[in-house]
Amino acid sequence: MRKLDKNAVFNIAIKSILFITASAGCFCLLKLLLGIPVIISAVISVIFALLLVLLFSFLLRYTSFYFGYYSFVSAFLHKDRYGNVFCPCCNKYFSHFHDEQYYSDDKHFNPSMFRKSRQDVICDFCRSAPRHRIIAEWAEQNIEILKRSRILYFAPELSMMLWFRRHNINVKTADLFDRRAELKLDLTALDIPDSSVDIVFCNHVLEHVTDYLKALSELHRVIRKDGMLVISFPIDSGSDHIRQEPTASAEERIRLYGQYDHLRIFGKDSRDMLENAGFEVSTIDIGNMPENIVPEEGPSDFDSNMVFVCVRK
Repeated sequence: MRKLDKNAVFNIAIKSILFITASAGCFCLLKLLLGIPVIISAVISVIFALLLVLLFSFLLRYTSFYFGYYSFVSAFLHKDRYGNVFCPCCNKYFSHFHDEQYYSDDKHFNPSMFRKSRQDVICDFCRSAPRHRIIAEWAEQNIEILKRSRILYFAPELSMMLWFRRHNINVKTADLFDRRAELKLDLTALDIPDSSVDIVFCNHVLEHVTDYLKALSELHRVIRKDGMLVISFPIDSGSDHIRQEPTASAEERIRLYGQYDHLRIFGKDSRDMLENAGFEVSTIDIGNMPENIVPEEGPSDFDSNMVFVCVRK
């Protein structure tokens, strides 16, 4: 388990400082400037400070303030300039990446699907997995294209949002349920015009949607001709074809697909699937990527390091 979560400790410190500062400031205003009795001033000040802390927590949990806040936090935590491993998402070095021990949570994951892959692959600050760091390295190599593109990012992760913010690249975030995303969009029925987006990022989303073929059709529709779809999803390297059971319970999904909220797991014919959806398909070459980003499969056996770059025909 995590011995020390510096992010959580920092958040507690910020909330404590916010509470103390707000309550003291409010008390001084009420008692010293307005002459309100001490007890009443103290009670009002505490209530005011608590409400402010609750508002801060709400913004952090339910709005895009979350991404901006952690961009700010990144300037104070993990300042090491050298280390054995490097995360290009948050631009930080560490002595090692972390083992989050997903295999010990059999209520949400299938432990047997974590036995073949390296486990110490999670960034200690932004929680990036290998696939995020692979995408970030690819983005570094294509940064000029990204800067002049209209970008839509589905299910925005902190890791990649930190990368985009650090490079001052505008990106619209979208999700059906995550309130931190700017747009509430159903991937199977996108409420945006045809050919209105240059690049779409869709990282481990396709396994969650009800109709993955409809989702691919919608993505093809909204991406302009010669635009790109950067996409990854769980792949079972031992299966030739996609495996899904529409009526499977949450317990059965854990056993079949490795995770409770996965509706399917894809197979070795994934490239054909993307090509049939109307894309020219290639994969990000990890052969020349630095070893210190750990571009390997993991932490689960279905967390493939295969990221597809699909150009719309």
